[in-house]
Amino acid sequence: MEEIILLLYLREEEYGKRLLRFLTGKRNPGVFPELVTTRKGVENRSGKEGEKIVILTDILEMKEDEKKQVIYLCNEQKREKNRIFQYQKAEKIYQELATILSLEERDLTEEREDTKKGVYCVFSPEGTESMMFSVMLSQYLGKKGRCLYISLSGFPVFYEEQLKETPNFSRRGLSELLFSTDQKNFIQLEQEIRQPFGNGYFVSPMSHFKDILDCEPKEWQWLLEQLRNACGYDSVVVEMGQIFEHTLDFLEQGDEVFVIREQGICGRIRNAVFRRYCQMEQKEELERRSHYIQFPWEAKEWKEEFVHQRVEDMVGDREKMLFVEEALMGKGGDEDRCIIEDFT
Repeated sequence: MEEIILLLYLREEEYGKRLLRFLTGKRNPGVFPELVTTRKGVENRSGKEGEKIVILTDILEMKEDEKKQVIYLCNEQKREKNRIFQYQKAEKIYQELATILSLEERDLTEEREDTKKGVYCVFSPEGTESMMFSVMLSQYLGKKGRCLYISLSGFPVFYEEQLKETPNFSRRGLSELLFSTDQKNFIQLEQEIRQPFGNGYFVSPMSHFKDILDCEPKEWQWLLEQLRNACGYDSVVVEMGQIFEHTLDFLEQGDEVFVIREQGICGRIRNAVFRRYCQMEQKEELERRSHYIQFPWEAKEWKEEFVHQRVEDMVGDREKMLFVEEALMGKGGDEDRCIIEDFT
């Protein structure tokens, strides 16, 4: 099958970088996006045997020839051959691009047999970015088996299935479970406390933030074991968005550990600090098996949709579920993996 070298040649380089990250995140096996920043770079780029060169550009003066196909990003919503309306969501641009190039999309309805069961910890050094991915992950895993979502964030937002500006703080939740792990009625208590959460369940956060600080690693370990073994959950997603005395000990209980990296230099610094903390606490094994992931640039739109979208509807959101699946495969949208080429 002929491979497509997709050259992004755009007036605004920053827009080109964002679009590159998005298209790279699609990981279509037959498409290889590259950002080219000069006209000379476009002209000098040639394909090998079995490769097709396609230029995606907003420069209408760019002309195609027998060796290069040109697809234009335009400011008019006209349905014309090799023209795409630029000012729409990146996913819509990709869909139109896929139609023009006859690209085949992966079928996300197929069950992945290699999805592991266990505890999934999601940690954000920045403090808040772990929430959205944790919820998305819980809905993805909830289609594979029984999944429970719990939050250890310092400022949690889910106290009921849907977000409310004034949460119901009176509900029993994680505190009651944590301090009842040795009780005979633990299973019954968990069934009474848990709430529906889209394709799975969740338990309201700790009633007081000091309950998190007072919890010892052994107590946390025992709680997770009870939830997995006694209550029969295939997976437990734990959102963590703060640093406290036992944060690294808690993260060690995860069968899979995801560390969210915010974009830019601040994100790189915070992840470097996380690695340093692991070294200081002799948690090198935790650092080694942590998966570092970064949200794509269109995640700002995801956040806006998030507050209005029902939790269970996320499973039908192909873009979000594909991002989760890629993260589980160890391809977390790290911007350092996006190759930005300037062929001169």
